[in-house]
Amino acid sequence: MKSNFEFLNRHFPVLANFGTLAETYLYSDSNSCLMKLGMIGETIVNLCFTYDRIPLPRENTAVNRIDSLFREGMISRDLADVLHALRKTRNKAVHENYSSPEDGKTLLQMTYSLCEWFMQTYGDWDYENQPFVMPSDVPGPVNADRQKEEAREEELIKEAEKTAGAAPVIEKEIRKKQSNVAASQRIKSEAETRFLIDEQLRKVGWEADTERLRYSRGTRPAKGRNLAIAEWPTDSTVGIRGFVDYALFIDMQMVATVEAKAIHKDIPSVIDYQCKEYSRTICSSGQACQIGMWGSYKVPFTFATNGRPYFEQYETKSGIWFLDLRRSDNAPKALKGWMSPMGMLELLDRDIPGRNQELQEMSYDLLRDRDGLGLREYQIKAIAAAEKALIKGQTNILLAMATGTGKTRTILGMIYRFLKTGRFRRILFLVDRTALGQQACDVFKEVKLEDLMTLDDIYNIKGLEDADPDRETRIKVATVQSMVRRILYNTGDTMPAVSDFDLIIIDEAHRGYILDREMGEDETLYRNQTDYQSKYRSVVEYFDAVKI
Repeated sequence: MKSNFEFLNRHFPVLANFGTLAETYLYSDSNSCLMKLGMIGETIVNLCFTYDRIPLPRENTAVNRIDSLFREGMISRDLADVLHALRKTRNKAVHENYSSPEDGKTLLQMTYSLCEWFMQTYGDWDYENQPFVMPSDVPGPVNADRQKEEAREEELIKEAEKTAGAAPVIEKEIRKKQSNVAASQRIKSEAETRFLIDEQLRKVGWEADTERLRYSRGTRPAKGRNLAIAEWPTDSTVGIRGFVDYALFIDMQMVATVEAKAIHKDIPSVIDYQCKEYSRTICSSGQACQIGMWGSYKVPFTFATNGRPYFEQYETKSGIWFLDLRRSDNAPKALKGWMSPMGMLELLDRDIPGRNQELQEMSYDLLRDRDGLGLREYQIKAIAAAEKALIKGQTNILLAMATGTGKTRTILGMIYRFLKTGRFRRILFLVDRTALGQQACDVFKEVKLEDLMTLDDIYNIKGLEDADPDRETRIKVATVQSMVRRILYNTGDTMPAVSDFDLIIIDEAHRGYILDREMGEDETLYRNQTDYQSKYRSVVEYFDAVKI
C-alpha cells in the first residue's frame, strides 16, 4: 500500500521520508518508528522558525522552541501538545530504548494530522484533509542500511532548511491566521484524544494509560493508587459497547466516570445523555468500589471532554465538562483542566451550607482585639460584605479600598475566618510583583491573631520560593508570572489541577489590566499589554475557585 505521507513529496520530501520510514518500522521496529515520528516534530518546529524568520529562544532547547511558537501565536495549544508528545516519546525511544506498537499507531495518526496542518500553513493552502489509513501488519526491513538512511535524512533536512530560508517572507498576521484556520479543521482521531487525555490526567496525579491500564487487560482498583481505568464495563445499552471510557478510582473507591468524544461533539449533551446513563449503570465489582448512591447514580462525579482546550467562543465544544451528580439541581460546567485525586476527595468532604452557617455565627470580636489584628469598623464591614456575597452564591467579589486603609490586614482577617470555619481549604494569594508577595508573607508571619499566634503559626503557608502546595498547605503565595509558567507553558510531568485552590485572593487586582505593570525579567512571557492581560485572566480563571 502507498504511504499516508506521500502528499508531502512535492513540498516537503524530508517529512515524506520520515513518515514513510515510520510506517515501515511500525510493527517490525517500533522503537525506530517512534524516533522517526519525533524527527518529524522536530523538523516541523525548526522549519517554522526558518520560514517565518523567528529568532531562536535564548536557551535554544526543543522545549523552548515549541513554547516560543505557542507564545508567538504561531501554533495552537493542541498542536503544542502534539509536538511535546512527539518530543517526549522520541526521548524515551532514544534514551530508554522504549518501543510500543500501540503508541506508534496513535502517534502515527497524530503526526499525519500535524503534517496536514503544516502543509496547509506552509505549503499548499488549498490542500484538503484526507483520511488516514493505518498501515497493514507487514514485515518491515530487516537489514536496513541505517548509516545510508541517516545520511539521506541529513541531506533532506539541509535541503528543506535551504528552501525555507529562500522562501518569501509572509506577513506574520497572515501566517497566524492561516495557521489557526488549518488548526481548526485538523482531524483529531479518537486515539489522539485518548492519548492527550492520558497525559493531562497523569499531570494532575492520576495513573492513566488507555492501552495498558484497561479493564479488559485485568486492571482493577488497588489500595494506594489513583487509577484511571479505561473501558470499564456498564450495563447500559447506549452505544455499541456499553463501556465508559474511563472510571476514576482513589484507592478502592470509584469516584468518577469520564467520556472522551470526537472534537465535533457538543459536550454538555454528552453529559446529559451518555455520562448520566453510564453513571447509573456502571458495574462496580459487586458494590465493593461503590461509595454511595445519589438518586439513581452509582458515582458522585462525571466528566466529558473532546481533548480540545477550553475556548469561550466554542464553549460547548471545548474544555472539560464536569457534573456533580450528588444534587439533582447541579448543572454541568466547563473546567479549564482536570481535578486531582486530592481535589476530588476534598470535594466529596465539602459541606458548603454547614461552613456558611459557621461563618455567619462566628463573632468578629477577635479581629477587633487591639492586642491582635485590631481591625477598624470599616474593615470589619468590608469582610462582612464579602462574606454576605459569598453566602448568596457570588463567586467573583471585588473589594475596593484606598491606599493606606489596610488592605492586607483586612484580607488577613478574612482569610483567618475562612480557614477557621473550614469554608475554604486552600487559598492562592496571587500578586503581580514579588514585593507584594513578600509583604503579604511578612504580615502573615508577624501579626498576632489567636493565643499570640500568627497566621503562619496556625496554618501551613507556602511562600514565593516554596514548592507546590500539598494536602497540608492552606495558603500559597505566588506571582502571576510563576503561575503563567506553571499553567500555560508547562512541559513537565506535573501541573496545577483546577481543584488545587478553592479561593483565589488577587492583591491589587487592577494592576493586571492597566499599562503601568512591572514585568521585569518575566517580560518575555508576554508579547504586549493585551497578551499580558489575556494571560493574567487565564491564570485567574483556570482554577475552579471563588475569586476575591
